Amino acid sequence: MNRLSTLLLASTFFLAACGGGDTNPSTNETATNTNYDCVIKYGWEPRPPYQFLHNGEMQGIDVEIFKKAADSNQCNIQYVQKSWTELLTALEAGEIDVLGGATETPDRQVYADFSVPYRNESFSLFIRATSDFQDDSLASFLSGGNKVGITNDYYYGGDVYNLMNHPQYGPLFIDDNSGEQSFYNVIYSTIDGVLTDPIEGRYIIKRKGLDSQIKESNVKIPSENVSFMFSKEGLAPEKVKALQDTIKGMVTNNEVNPVMAKYQ
Repeated sequence: MNRLSTLLLASTFFLAACGGGDTNPSTNETATNTNYDCVIKYGWEPRPPYQFLHNGEMQGIDVEIFKKAADSNQCNIQYVQKSWTELLTALEAGEIDVLGGATETPDRQVYADFSVPYRNESFSLFIRATSDFQDDSLASFLSGGNKVGITNDYYYGGDVYNLMNHPQYGPLFIDDNSGEQSFYNVIYSTIDGVLTDPIEGRYIIKRKGLDSQIKESNVKIPSENVSFMFSKEGLAPEKVKALQDTIKGMVTNNEVNPVMAKYQ
């Protein structure tokens, strides 16, 4: 998620092309060609179709929405790639300015401000295509001793949180790679299923041609609103307020749904 030297940037592109973008420490790109004085550090991890690097260009639903807000406020963007846990730590410290796709929680309100919600995010359990599991209960899947991949510090909602803290089921939740790699971990039986946003999961299956190996189960986790999350130690308060107002206007004027439709 950081943008450093040309050499690092070149290695970023190579890793992304090989499907190894999660391991790359940094990328560097601006939102426009204009030489604005304002620069926003945007933290990201590979999560197609929400945010991903393709042919040397940052793309995705969250990326496009925030680019429009940044352009409207005459700001360039630097993209800083880390794991989600590292991103939260960096945002709290003011090392990055904003994250996309974040759920507002009391713990996060201590160190971050939030835009209005701009989309919903839910989770589905994706499993091997050969599995005969038909139930719609995550507890039922876990009761069979099946391991479920999750991403540390993602907010999956209260019901999943309770299962994570259950003495029987808790050890079956495995902190796993997010994105494409988690699907291959299911295929290779490192884990038995993965909780993923359904739009993201279907996008990965289609793009990687995994429909004969991975399927979406009947387990659905209800959706939560997600927002852009701004560090209280980052941008000047007036700049954050201006970006929040711009995002609110985009939501009100239905400028977000057409962006989402492009990737579905």
